[in-house]
Amino acid sequence: MNEMPAPGAGLDGVRGALDVLGCWRLREWSVVARFAGRVGPLVREAYTASVVAEALPGYIRAGLGWCVADSLALGRTWPHGERAEEYGPRLADLCVDVAYFAALCDPAGAARWPEADPDRTRDAEVAEGLLRQWAELPAAWRAAVLRDLHHGARTRDPARPTLAEALAEAATYTEKGEPPPFPPYAALRGVDAPELAQRLRRLPRDWRTEAFRRIAAGADPLAVEADARKAIRTTVT
Repeated sequence: MNEMPAPGAGLDGVRGALDVLGCWRLREWSVVARFAGRVGPLVREAYTASVVAEALPGYIRAGLGWCVADSLALGRTWPHGERAEEYGPRLADLCVDVAYFAALCDPAGAARWPEADPDRTRDAEVAEGLLRQWAELPAAWRAAVLRDLHHGARTRDPARPTLAEALAEAATYTEKGEPPPFPPYAALRGVDAPELAQRLRRLPRDWRTEAFRRIAAGADPLAVEADARKAIRTTVT
């Protein structure tokens, strides 16, 4: 059951790899990791060869680069089968991403990619607007938004604001000319929010949009920025 050939080429190879990854608990982790590490480059090859590639926005290509980096990172986990359950959520996210990019390459065969998130393109477009809103805020408010989102993600606060809600509140205070309020958790050790804001602003523009898509989905801004730099080093340099 665990001895399997490497995934094939093209979209058929991507589909086969996703089928293996979808039942990962039935296989040795070394096999799963091998398929996980190959599926990202496979879908990138299919995307590059596709006629739709050049027509899509740059932030879609940045998301693909991030997907490939996630794929390669999971591929390197092959010696650590004892941590398979820990890797499970990352693997599930990878399958959703890979299926999304495969569906872009296969518009006539969308039914082949049920794992794909149907809202992904819209979410990226929304993230473009959220990024613009954030960039238009004063520096203190840009930092405050990230600080509050990081704190909420770190503490898993179920009442934490979304990125859109945090930006709306920041814009309201800004219109009144008011600085960010002193947060109740300020005495706790936290993130250097001004530095984090600067690091996010230094990301390439399309990668910033993908970062904000992830932050808008509830990810920790600190982790997202670190992951972005790793993905860029992996797939661009």
